[in-house]
Amino acid sequence: MSVSVKEIWEFLENLAPSQIAESQDNIGLQIGCYSDKIKGILLSVDPSLKAINYAIKNKLNLIITHHPLFYKPVYSIIKETIQGEKIYQVIHNRLNIISWHTPLDKIENGVSEAIIKALGYKGKDFILKNENYGLGRLVYLKRSIKLKNLAKKIKKVLHSWVMIVGNEEEEINAFGVCGGSCSFLKEKLKSIGINTLITSDVKYHTAKDAQEEGFNFIIVDHGISESFILDYLKDELLKLFNSEKIQIPIIIFKENSPYKII
Repeated sequence: MSVSVKEIWEFLENLAPSQIAESQDNIGLQIGCYSDKIKGILLSVDPSLKAINYAIKNKLNLIITHHPLFYKPVYSIIKETIQGEKIYQVIHNRLNIISWHTPLDKIENGVSEAIIKALGYKGKDFILKNENYGLGRLVYLKRSIKLKNLAKKIKKVLHSWVMIVGNEEEEINAFGVCGGSCSFLKEKLKSIGINTLITSDVKYHTAKDAQEEGFNFIIVDHGISESFILDYLKDELLKLFNSEKIQIPIIIFKENSPYKII
């Protein structure tokens, strides 16, 4: 039994409805044909050239990414640019790219819960909630843990760098998690008595204010923090395929952080 690009689009729509996307987001089919039959699926955080080349080499004609290929308006397609090369390769090799971004940030089992699950915890509720959806997740611990030991645990699970803002010796009883760039959730967490957030891309002045306020950040790589959602997507796709007796390869493509600590 075969499955089309449109059917996978519908699967994603049911999993994380497009109506909850941020207004500036661009999700859905970025390049491709809804009626194309899928030979194989590649799951990636970014529509990177490495991911595209991997899909071509392994005959995977659908790439599902978290971050959109097109986020800002495109006014020209020049092959000598990275963006242009991606577009040329995708079209020339008849690939399809679907991007599903902020809706996956806002569902209960989305990006933030995927990180929490990888750490061996379970989220209690959203940090910011809007009916059945929200942003970020709250974790309440049965036993407290020092900030530095929580950071070490995260580093071990992520296999990547970790930075700390705050008192390393402080005992943590609860914390927030938000994959991607969510430092703006600091004030919401403070208002409910939680002073620690795991997130990415914390700017200097935000970190400086947090240090003086006694708020803790555990800062991780943006792409790495969001990569755990790929495991969830694969599991959900396999449930669908197994129920329909569909046999299509699904490959997770993860990349290292672009940052190097020296």
